Amino acid sequence: MEVAIILGVILLAYFLGSLTPGLWVARWYGVDIQKVGSGNIGSTNVYRVLGFWPGLLVQVVDIVKALIPALLAQRLNFSSWTQYSVVTAAVIGHVYPIWAGFRGGKGVNTLLGGMLPISPLTTLAALGTFLIVLALFRIVSLSSLVAIASFLVWHAKVGSGEPSGYLFGVFWTLGVVYTHRQNLQRLWAGTEPRIGTRTH
Repeated sequence: MEVAIILGVILLAYFLGSLTPGLWVARWYGVDIQKVGSGNIGSTNVYRVLGFWPGLLVQVVDIVKALIPALLAQRLNFSSWTQYSVVTAAVIGHVYPIWAGFRGGKGVNTLLGGMLPISPLTTLAALGTFLIVLALFRIVSLSSLVAIASFLVWHAKVGSGEPSGYLFGVFWTLGVVYTHRQNLQRLWAGTEPRIGTRTH
């Protein structure tokens, strides 16, 4: 029965992660978000195409859809390994959503939402890293990549230091590098957009 409950929560996390507010909000405005800007359904592209409030709405939903299963996993006293697995399922759902032909976002906001209840100090420290890099360079993708990589450092400094955190931290770092591979190419070429740039 316990295994069935764990699998059920992991599946729930994936399906919640697969929710696509970026598509829905953009359609409300008469826009196919996959055909404008970067073509990504995440909040950054929505911010650039539609502006602050639509982007904020998408960002909040992308965070909450991982926060819910993470809190449920805690409530059910799952092990740290299983809690990290639940968050990972939500992130995979966001990147490969079943509701959108497996073409999703890049996973950073969903990862943030899932990690907040599981490792709050580490997550807040990584978020602080994101904000500092963003203030210095005004590039969301660069800030995201540095913040995710910093999770491993902060896990040792202010987190639990559990082996599961390091394992999943490495996995997520590699995953975010993969989902940002086109951003990395633009960063190398010096063409990556900075915040405040609107796309039509």
